[in-house]
Amino acid sequence: MKKTLLNIGLSLYVLFGLFFVKAYFFPEWMIELKSPYIEKDTDLKLTSQPEGIQSKIDSTNSEQDTVIKGAQQVKGTKGSTPTLFTTSGDSSKRILFIGDSQLENLRFWVRKSLMDNNYQLAGSVIWYGSSTKQWASTDTLEYFYKKFKPDFILIALGLNELFVNDLEKRASYSKIIKYKLSQLGVPYYFIGPAAWVKDKGSINVIQGVFGELFYPSHLLKLDRAADGRHPSKSGAKSWFKEVAQRMTEKNVLNLRISKDTTYAGNSPTILLKVPTE
Repeated sequence: MKKTLLNIGLSLYVLFGLFFVKAYFFPEWMIELKSPYIEKDTDLKLTSQPEGIQSKIDSTNSEQDTVIKGAQQVKGTKGSTPTLFTTSGDSSKRILFIGDSQLENLRFWVRKSLMDNNYQLAGSVIWYGSSTKQWASTDTLEYFYKKFKPDFILIALGLNELFVNDLEKRASYSKIIKYKLSQLGVPYYFIGPAAWVKDKGSINVIQGVFGELFYPSHLLKLDRAADGRHPSKSGAKSWFKEVAQRMTEKNVLNLRISKDTTYAGNSPTILLKVPTE
């Protein structure tokens, strides 16, 4: 019995030592997470939705009804392309990255590409299991906009609605998100889901709303993680390389520079639990 306990203690001691060495000497090393369960990552904070962001869109509420009516007026074809950011001196534009579990591996390459081009990843918000429905029907978007005060919002969303067929609702949700962004007055870009199977029409619906500000990730062939659904680390690297090229071509962000540089440290990342409905 004592020998068994001793072996367990030694094992825990070794694991703690390895984790300490990684965290202190190699913070840039990435650990692939298995959605929606969290394993290890020193810059992640798992939390329930902050107080106040679960206010549902209710047609009987006059203020929220205004949001829905305003969203219905948003054109569903081509979005207006934001002005290309330029930097001067030591100032850099702040980018907020939000979406579903696709951000786990993608955010590392987003951060590197942004830093290569003198932008700053202000933070990432990963809402596990979320779809356009949750981002449209809560004030989560507004909450984190106020928290991080970004100059630009990058969105990666849609992987959790590949099998839905309520396409009219998905169009409404997408228009509400677009309306929210217009009300915030912040430029944005929507990275479509890196689908591993054929969807039932939701991707075309979302793309129809965001137009030129939507990247069709489902057309890419990407290496997948162990779950067969999410892009792997290398797959995410190839994925954002294509997205960065498109964003540069469309004059959204200037991400043309790619450096052989490894950046230490991490950007703030907040994890939101899987929605209950």
